[in-house]
Amino acid sequence: MSSQRDQYSCTGSFLASRIPVDENGNFPINRTLIAVLAGGLLFFNQGLFWLLAELLAGQGRDVVANRFLVASLAVGAGLWLVLTLVQAKATGGGRMSDWLVVALTGGLGAAGLLAKSPACLVAAVLLLMVWGLRGLKRPGN
Repeated sequence: MSSQRDQYSCTGSFLASRIPVDENGNFPINRTLIAVLAGGLLFFNQGLFWLLAELLAGQGRDVVANRFLVASLAVGAGLWLVLTLVQAKATGGGRMSDWLVVALTGGLGAAGLLAKSPACLVAAVLLLMVWGLRGLKRPGN
């Protein structure tokens, strides 16, 4: 057993290394695959809650619209936090560029929370997801 943890170029490589693939290209269902799918579903729901909030506000149903707005903000903030923790674990937390992206997306997300704007949180989570997948297509990842 090595005393040094494996370092990955991005979160995508980190997650892909934990999903085994057989010689036929099939892969079994495991915790990592379920976590990745759950993250995608949460991101979809974040956008869906935002859309529902906008549609209901347009119909004058402000109480229900506000609940969907808060749900979108909560899902976005939670997803951003989980993505940040996974990125820190995957890359070892030592790269300045990773922390710069976390700070920028965190600022965007905080602005969204203060302004009650789910658009900012959707953008922050999307940017962090794209950053986490940046090296997945590189050879050796």
